[in-house]
Amino acid sequence: MAIFLNAFPLSIPDTELAALQIPYANETLNSFRRHYRSTHFFRRQGDNVLIFSETGDFPISGTSRTITFKNNFGIFCSLVKDGLTRHLVGLGRNPIGFAPIELVSEKPEDNLLVPILGNAYPFRICARYTIDTRIIKGQPCLVIDCTTRRVLRESGLYFLNAGFDLMGRYVVNEQDDGYRRFLGAVSGCNGEVLTVTRPDNQVMQVNAKELYLEASRVNFEDYILHTHGNKKDVIVECIRQAISKFNSGKNKKARIDALKNYFQSRDISLIDGTPIKIMEPPDIESQCGQLQKPVFVFNDNGEASWAEKGLTQYGPYTKRTFDRNDPSICVICAQQDKGRVEQFVRKLLKGISRSKYFSNGLEGKFTLGTSHIDVFTTTNDSVDAYKNAIEAAIRQKADDGGRWDLALVQVRQSFKKLNVNENPYYWGKSLFFLHQIPVQDFTIELLEQSDYSLGYSLNNMALACYAKMGGIPWLLKSSPTLSHELVIGIGSANIGQKRGFENQRIMGITTVFSGDGSYIVSNTSKAVVPEAYCEALTSVLDETIGKIQKRMNWQKGDTIRLVFHAQVKKFSKDEIAAVQAVIEKYREYQVEYTFLKISENHSLHMFDSTSAGERKGRLAPQRGKTFKLSKHEILVYLIGQRELRNDTDGHPRGLILDVHKASTFTDIKYLSAQVHSFASHSWRSYFPNPLPVTISYSDLIARNLGWLNQIPGWSDSVMIGKIGHSQWFL
Repeated sequence: MAIFLNAFPLSIPDTELAALQIPYANETLNSFRRHYRSTHFFRRQGDNVLIFSETGDFPISGTSRTITFKNNFGIFCSLVKDGLTRHLVGLGRNPIGFAPIELVSEKPEDNLLVPILGNAYPFRICARYTIDTRIIKGQPCLVIDCTTRRVLRESGLYFLNAGFDLMGRYVVNEQDDGYRRFLGAVSGCNGEVLTVTRPDNQVMQVNAKELYLEASRVNFEDYILHTHGNKKDVIVECIRQAISKFNSGKNKKARIDALKNYFQSRDISLIDGTPIKIMEPPDIESQCGQLQKPVFVFNDNGEASWAEKGLTQYGPYTKRTFDRNDPSICVICAQQDKGRVEQFVRKLLKGISRSKYFSNGLEGKFTLGTSHIDVFTTTNDSVDAYKNAIEAAIRQKADDGGRWDLALVQVRQSFKKLNVNENPYYWGKSLFFLHQIPVQDFTIELLEQSDYSLGYSLNNMALACYAKMGGIPWLLKSSPTLSHELVIGIGSANIGQKRGFENQRIMGITTVFSGDGSYIVSNTSKAVVPEAYCEALTSVLDETIGKIQKRMNWQKGDTIRLVFHAQVKKFSKDEIAAVQAVIEKYREYQVEYTFLKISENHSLHMFDSTSAGERKGRLAPQRGKTFKLSKHEILVYLIGQRELRNDTDGHPRGLILDVHKASTFTDIKYLSAQVHSFASHSWRSYFPNPLPVTISYSDLIARNLGWLNQIPGWSDSVMIGKIGHSQWFL
């Protein structure tokens, strides 16, 4: 059996190439690219620009350089992409971008909507190829990927004539380079002239035929509703399945190989005429690693590698210490849905008799005793109606001298489209949180599921409820080391009611530490705007180290390891300097640290022939499969073939982990095993996550606190109380 990457080694020419070097200036570089793109290639190299010529002539004087490809892989890779771009342009194709090069197929057979909506439909979902280069184990490689892109060819005038309401919709305009850039939102219409409000509130008048609707999912699905009415949901599901099938490993690999074979069969060269030679990918099976399943710890230190089995066999970790047994639970729901909601809540608490994993319900699975339930109804879906019901619930319990252990709040899918100040979902959270009451929301649409499907949904919901009430379902066993370990996750969320209009990026921080042989998610949760992020990071780090050194009885001279997980383009100098400043305070310990960049947005895939005959996930690798790309990079799969649920699911995507050069702890294999384990440590679901909890929890913290901060009267100081000591954000 063999394993291949979609990375094809490039033969490195044993030749030299003349270049001209000039000082870098952004305006000069852009001007040269506009005027001499067809005959020259320009590459920025630090504070200089290298110019390569097709004819040997240069548009400016400078310093002559001779480039040897074997000593300059980066330059060689750029020239390869330039050669491929020139070839595609010569064919009349329209490649966009450079890192990566993007190519969208215009062929009707490559439009996934043709069998569903016909070839004349204005939206298309087309095959999209990306072409890039990457150094893998010291070898320059061409990386080809294939996925889909939603495309819209018709102008705004088409939709006006079709009677489609454009008010409030985002529009784009096309640039000379082929990119469509965000313009603003339609705020008025007079005949064929649209009024567009820009993000800076500038108002402009544009003819509808000169702009395009943004090819967003919202615009796409709204237009399907416009053209097909109540058939919309069926059509959307057919499209989802078509996209998933297109992105299957078998189809993806076949299309990637077809484009690679095409490039190999053509005489494509660098700008000086040197042939580009693309080789076949090697079988990397013998170089791949396989990470072991994580081990979970339950009641009475019972251990299992399957969380579901461990809970059934031993009970939750805090079975004997949980302080909210026989919980008081209030339910907030619409008056007209009260009967169905009561049935739903009973299934949540008592279970579904024939369910495979949820026959005992929240009470039985987590040994909670018997819940005390009160239902409070809303007269309608307004914020005021929800406020009244919630305040009645809080007042009743206060009069009894107690506090609700959990609030179950029924919402609707349609609430997602509401502004935060008009959204009962966020108002409900804020009001209950202000009184230190954890909240579990559920949509009325969830009640439409069959008992079979509902059992799986309720199983995950019960898990989150237990964690929100302060319970610990399980811990993640850590392999003992000589170091005390603290892992800091840095996530983010974009918060804004309108795209591009005064949106905020919120940073979330969460911490996990190793203690008593298990990984424990700490109670620290923080969300701030980027400008305050470094200060918050050092504050959280300093505070957490201070708490844990006392709790774990650290001794002078002990080794302390700090591991930072983040989904960033790169760690900034400010982040690194901020962490080093905190470390200076703890000189009595031996402190080592790692800055680990976690990337899911890349084009590298692993195809494993072992699963070629499976019904689902053909050519997908197993969960925990790894391949070391370099000394500081590794490809790791947190979701594998067995974790895919349907045969229409696409090829799973791995993560690339990259250790920053400033790190003092650089064991990439150890770090990848840790990330792999953390992907199973979420109390939001029993299924492995495509991201570790250090990132997924931090993203949730950022998103929740970011929105809650827009509710009048809300303050993050609420999280200092007991609610902040639970996993309230799940």
